[in-house]
Amino acid sequence: MITKSHTLSIGIVGLPNAGKSTIFNALTKKSVPAENFPFCTIDKNVGVIQIPDVRLDRMSEFFKAQKVVPSAMTFVDIAGLVKGASQGEGLGNQFLSHIREVDVIMYVLRAFPSTEIVHVYDRVDPVEDFEIVQSELILKDMEVVEKKMVGVGKMARIGKEEAVVESRVLERILEGLSKGVPVIDMEFSEDESDIVHELFLLTSKPRMFVLNCKEGVAQEDLERWESGLKEFVGGKKEYILRVDVKLIGGGEDMEEYKELLGYSPSSVDDVIDIAYKRLNLLTFYTGSEKECNAWTIQRGATVKESAGVIHTDLEKGFITADVVNVDDLLKVGGWSSAKEKGLVKNVGREYVTEDGDYVVILANK
Repeated sequence: MITKSHTLSIGIVGLPNAGKSTIFNALTKKSVPAENFPFCTIDKNVGVIQIPDVRLDRMSEFFKAQKVVPSAMTFVDIAGLVKGASQGEGLGNQFLSHIREVDVIMYVLRAFPSTEIVHVYDRVDPVEDFEIVQSELILKDMEVVEKKMVGVGKMARIGKEEAVVESRVLERILEGLSKGVPVIDMEFSEDESDIVHELFLLTSKPRMFVLNCKEGVAQEDLERWESGLKEFVGGKKEYILRVDVKLIGGGEDMEEYKELLGYSPSSVDDVIDIAYKRLNLLTFYTGSEKECNAWTIQRGATVKESAGVIHTDLEKGFITADVVNVDDLLKVGGWSSAKEKGLVKNVGREYVTEDGDYVVILANK
């Protein structure tokens, strides 16, 4: 299932005093005006963040564009969860509903000792912290599935075929959850995945981890914690980022930090980059002197689905599209030269959009 959105969302989740709000505040310094993006409702704990894009910069400079609209993603700062959140502890129900609305969960995990900043459970173990939060999400999902099974079960008993299939899927989900297995780690067929998607379960969301660590934390501890977390992101260490949240918004002082530390501390751009990869996104472009746009869509989307990101009418009336790699377009000096050199290809609705495509859509009105 392809998710289409100009701004997909990342929920920042963790225990209290883990550094979530510090990261959110650093990220929102990169906020862009909300009116540039369709369907964005902004409140005090939501920020729309511009995705850094060198190709868009070069394209807008080439066209001398009057308006530039970068691609973006939404970060949601979700207040600290504690044991019992699934039962409403610490306003848990409200916070869990916020998680339900995001596309990816970014767990901010405390990986440093401190006598000044109290750990809610008085110890340092980011893997256990993650497991506490995940267990609350599992319990909430079990509650949702059990309620759903009541209604679906009635329909299944009177022989509704769709309800019979859905009932089996719900039973499998509940069995897995009861064993502590989150939905994202369960396997489903394509048809079953559609059923699961409609449930909007908390543990069905992809995960990424930010280890909030300070200078001086033992390397072996960090490696042990990373090893413990890797299994939850498909064994991919690239979805685990070490961050000192006090340095993440370094700005003009970043060069000084690099000199003092002897390495480049993780930046806001690193957080955005990993979130972008975790959403499995690619960027395609439209542009002219009037306006240059970067658009995001999940990998595997067709050009017809990509047209729908720009405007739903373009997807409905899609006829064909002309496509060229944006770097090639700029290298040869524009559209006319690209066509003369045979770089522009005309494609139909089944063409799968590639990262870096510059697209011109032809559609019925």
